[in-house]
Amino acid sequence: MAEGPDPVIADLEQEVTCGICHDRYQEPKLLPCCHYYCKQCILTLSSRYPPNQPFPCPDCREPTLLPDNNPDRLPTAFFINRMKALYSRMEKAHGKLEATCEMCSGGKATAFCRQCVNFICEDCVKSHKRLRVFAGHAISTLDELKQGGVKELTFESPPPPKCEDHEELKKIFCFDCNKLICRDCIVIEHAGHNYEFVKKAAPATRKKLTEHLSPLKNLLPDLSTAVNQVKGTKQKIQAQKELTERQVNAKFQELHDILDRCKVRVLRESSALADSKMEKLTIQEKGLDLSLGTAQSLIDFVERTLENASDEELITMQEQVVSRIDAEVVKRGKEAANPDPVEKDDFGIEVFVCEDLKKLCENNVIVCEGKPIVKGDGIKTAEVDKCASLNVYISSKQGKPQAVLKSLVDQSTQQLQAVSLMGGVYSVEYTPRVRGRHHLLISVDDQPIPGSPFSVFVKIPPTKLDKPVKQIKGINIPVYMAFNSSEELIVTDFLGDVLVFDKKGEQIQSISKSKHGFDGICGVAVDKEDNIYVCDSIKRCVYKFNKRGDLLKRFGTKGSGPKELNFPRGIAVAGDQVFVCYQNNHRVQVLTTELEPVKQIGSIGTGNEHFNEPEDVAVDNEQMVYVTDCSNDRVQVLTMDGRFIRSIGKKGNGQGDLYGPRGVCVTGFVYVADYRVSVFTKDGQFVTSFGNGHITSPRGVAVDSDGFVYVRSEGSVVIF
Repeated sequence: MAEGPDPVIADLEQEVTCGICHDRYQEPKLLPCCHYYCKQCILTLSSRYPPNQPFPCPDCREPTLLPDNNPDRLPTAFFINRMKALYSRMEKAHGKLEATCEMCSGGKATAFCRQCVNFICEDCVKSHKRLRVFAGHAISTLDELKQGGVKELTFESPPPPKCEDHEELKKIFCFDCNKLICRDCIVIEHAGHNYEFVKKAAPATRKKLTEHLSPLKNLLPDLSTAVNQVKGTKQKIQAQKELTERQVNAKFQELHDILDRCKVRVLRESSALADSKMEKLTIQEKGLDLSLGTAQSLIDFVERTLENASDEELITMQEQVVSRIDAEVVKRGKEAANPDPVEKDDFGIEVFVCEDLKKLCENNVIVCEGKPIVKGDGIKTAEVDKCASLNVYISSKQGKPQAVLKSLVDQSTQQLQAVSLMGGVYSVEYTPRVRGRHHLLISVDDQPIPGSPFSVFVKIPPTKLDKPVKQIKGINIPVYMAFNSSEELIVTDFLGDVLVFDKKGEQIQSISKSKHGFDGICGVAVDKEDNIYVCDSIKRCVYKFNKRGDLLKRFGTKGSGPKELNFPRGIAVAGDQVFVCYQNNHRVQVLTTELEPVKQIGSIGTGNEHFNEPEDVAVDNEQMVYVTDCSNDRVQVLTMDGRFIRSIGKKGNGQGDLYGPRGVCVTGFVYVADYRVSVFTKDGQFVTSFGNGHITSPRGVAVDSDGFVYVRSEGSVVIF
């Protein structure tokens, strides 16, 4: 019988094998987490990560930062080197490696001296027995080593290392510097430090390590229990998974059987219906074949008579033949025109039922973790006066869901009903009456379900923007407006101040004309940091203020050069770029947010990328630029670099026409103000118009996050 591997050697082999390269340790280094690997393996592993960035220990995943990206700075795992030496001796003792004498010329070793810690040859064995210097040395043969195992091969600790500076043995440990030192080091580099001889300090160190190890050992039972608990939970989940798979298979098999029976019934009924029709049609077909034969026979008879009968015979039978022909035409004509129709609906009823069942399965067969789940568009968006829906999936052990819809605009609430569709599945429908932000609160057994309250945005279609809902009055000559991140409305008063209003329409701030010398302010825009940009058309400049109204910068003077403006009107900010419409220069100037000129777009003309008194500008979330080309009666859509995409509107007063458009605002739709507000899709399709009769000389247009449209009118801002 073959001898199996020695378990001691196998254990030692595992101890001296690097976990990264799976080879014998070469210059083993100790990581801060107390795991050790070859120096080169550590260097290779750390090189996969950016310099000065920690890398995970392969064993415990603890982040490790390599000092100065140099593994030599890590402590040496000296005990691993001793284990390697021990493993090498074990291999020699067991004959896996050839043992040579380590005391003489290297002849074949036959024994091992425990005091010399060397393999020795037969001659050296004799010397050990003969010479007094070797008296008392214990010598074991290789067979004895093999039988005695590791205990026979253990050896004393190596001598202390020598000091690199003084060639003395390092027998002292400096606690202040945490390093081994020699006697000379005490006098020079470590004078006054706290130190002790290693042999004296070692017992206390061993005791300290043992004491620190004790709490960790005490944790082992708890960790073992935790591991077992996790394993137990995994087993339970696995068992639940298998049970669920069986239940799902059983349920779907049941549905499959039901569908099979339904299929057989539908096929049987449809077949019977078809057979009934076929029977009727077969009878009709035979009757029509007979009629066809009769008609053809009469035709043949008359044609032969016309060909062969004499005049006397023909006149004699004329009345009979004509009467027969007329009768056949009437009778056979009705038969040909009114065959029995096959009703398509007779075959479609069951198909519609199957489609409903398919839809039900696709939308309502879900997997959950025992917690209620909500699905459906109704938890995100809805539309005024339009039914929205969602489904709530709960455990069969839980009660019926409760749902409330609360408007954050007027604080109105709706109590919603949950209708059971099947076991654990409830449908909730609601029809919001107020646009804007809502909270949808859903609870089960008086506990809110995960995600509740859901934030629902209720939008209003532009076609319902027919009447104003509010006005902000007391503004002398309002021109343009914009919203900041706090939903505060910023309005320019042409001969006055820059005004700031809260959501209730109350003025909360102003940027004073008297302080900054405004003289005809028009366009206003806000960047992502809530800085405010204002165009002054009379002074031909652009101002930049912070949110508090402090002036940060001013740009421009009158003229047509790169840093000159001529009647700036509308303004928009997109990212780090500012777009300004210069009405009398017939172009759009692009600036940085620091008001440094970048480029100019367009020139006077009627073609694409040409303008005639551009009035306002807006940029959408797709980085498209919309410019109201006032005297060309259109809105031009451009890329950020000024390339023409499309034109919206044409001159006229009809629906979809524009007549001197002034203001523009872009959300999901394009809102354009001329003498009314016209609404277009982004690709230029007309949707609706509103405001005619409710607003005078509209110009600026803005839309808040609740979908309310703010339009400039004389002396006020009108809200739709």
